[in-house]
Amino acid sequence: MAKHKLLAGLVLGGAAFAAYHALDLEQREALKDTVRDKGNALKDRAVDYAFYAADALDDFKEGLNDRQAAKTDDVSTDETVTDDAPDDDIVLSSDDVAELHKTVEQHASAADDDTDQADSTDSTDSTDSTDSTTSTTDQAE
Repeated sequence: MAKHKLLAGLVLGGAAFAAYHALDLEQREALKDTVRDKGNALKDRAVDYAFYAADALDDFKEGLNDRQAAKTDDVSTDETVTDDAPDDDIVLSSDDVAELHKTVEQHASAADDDTDQADSTDSTDSTDSTDSTTSTTDQAE
């Protein structure tokens, strides 16, 4: 089958070559002009379609960028950090540190006093309960 196509191509090509040489000069020039015009028209169409494809691609990219921008606009702005915010919430001067140290010591000593009072109350209660247990066992014997 491929041999038949090759043979048909050679026969048609030979016939076209023979027909071209059979034409006079005016007809050859007219044929050349017609082929050039059709070739140029084909080139113009190809260039136009290339520009159409580039425009379509640019429109697609713009649409995609718009969608991405819309998604980022949906994100809450509460999560963003502003430049006006201070870097650190705790700002102390040397005078404040001394006062803070005194306050911490006062709270620590007050907590120790409360713990000592609670321990002394608990120890008397525990000795009383052991004494009562001992006295009841003594009476039972």
